[in-house]
Amino acid sequence: MSRRSWLLSLTLLALLLAGSLAWWLSQQLIQRSEEVYAGYGEAAQRNPFYAAERLLTRLGRTVHSVRRLDELPDPFDPADTVLMAIPTYALNAAASQRLLDWVEQGGHLLIAAQQEQEPGQGLDYLLNALHVRSHRVETAVYDPVAVTLNSAADPHAAPSFQLRFQSDLRLNDAPWLPLRWGRGRVTLLTDLDLFGNDRLMDHDHADWLWALLEQHPGGVVWLQYRKLAPSLAQLLWQHAWMPLLGLIMTLLAGLWHYSRRLGPVLTPRAGEPRRLIDHLQASSRFLWRHGAGPMLLHAARQYAQRRHVGALPDPTVLEDSDQPLTERELIQIIQNLQRLNRPPS
Repeated sequence: MSRRSWLLSLTLLALLLAGSLAWWLSQQLIQRSEEVYAGYGEAAQRNPFYAAERLLTRLGRTVHSVRRLDELPDPFDPADTVLMAIPTYALNAAASQRLLDWVEQGGHLLIAAQQEQEPGQGLDYLLNALHVRSHRVETAVYDPVAVTLNSAADPHAAPSFQLRFQSDLRLNDAPWLPLRWGRGRVTLLTDLDLFGNDRLMDHDHADWLWALLEQHPGGVVWLQYRKLAPSLAQLLWQHAWMPLLGLIMTLLAGLWHYSRRLGPVLTPRAGEPRRLIDHLQASSRFLWRHGAGPMLLHAARQYAQRRHVGALPDPTVLEDSDQPLTERELIQIIQNLQRLNRPPS
């Protein structure tokens, strides 16, 4: 058999084996499609009210989502509705008054309260203006509760919704509180996450949101979805103002203590140049105050010894001593050494 015949046979055998393997795999493997949950998309991850926005848009309302409070229009249209993720305590006095003025003209504000507040006693300007008390209950029940929403068109028709508030805060002993303010209305809630992406489809949350918005039909629905936390200074002043005030007073007392003058006021010297003797006197006093008196005395004795080599009239004057000296003794010895250093007359 030639070499060409061998190659042709091997090629046919390889093709036969490959075809057999493909047939076997087709009989053993099962092809099927399966959906795998990959989580929220980018828009839903960024906007917690994305599902509510899509739902309201499909129901025919005009909805705009904004991230920050300053992205909302100024002024608002009285026919609009605003759902704010920012809690009431995070609004300053100016922002609270601006919202209430808009509501009084006919707007509808939905906002959450998240802290305890007694009317007129805290820094929650919106709750103070509305005279609403918020407090926490000791034993909170997170089971679904029936909420009745009175209809403006038919006061006798009161649809009921099953809602699950996951908060131990109460507004005048209720998990939510509708208020009329001028020609508009304010809807206070203890749990705004009812309308979030994770819980909108639970129980009757979506139906209740639609019913709340239908109380104020027409206009644009604004969804502000970024929660604004108060600054560290605001939290400290709101919850720890007494320790903070004590710390400030301690710092002021410390600054006053360390800013006092050390010693008497020095008299400014005249502008004339100092003499050499003034510099020597100042240097010697500096050395004496820093314990260098023996060094001064040793230098004076060495100078006297160099001038009187071989003839020492008073050897005790030139001998070094370890005994401590007073300022008077040092001056007396140096005066004696100066008399020895004078040339004979």
